[in-house]
Amino acid sequence: MARTLQQLKESVENLISQQGPDAPVAAYIFTQEDVFVMNEEGEQVNQPLEIAEEVLNNLDEYDYLYEEIFNCIDNELRELKVLVD
Repeated sequence: MARTLQQLKESVENLISQQGPDAPVAAYIFTQEDVFVMNEEGEQVNQPLEIAEEVLNNLDEYDYLYEEIFNCIDNELRELKVLVD
């Protein structure tokens, strides 16, 4: 489920409270401005809010995106030779 920017802000504030303001983070944020098509003239045409909401909400159905990110984290840990007992 996609969140609003206000909900995202609240989540970030909670993370800061729990982990501290200097905790490292990697984030990928997509907003309604990222939901567009190109017209015949090669210009970006943003989609209406309702379409953008549906598209962004449906991204949660792509579990492999999360799996790939965790695979990347695992790869990075292996590169750093972090061992788990």
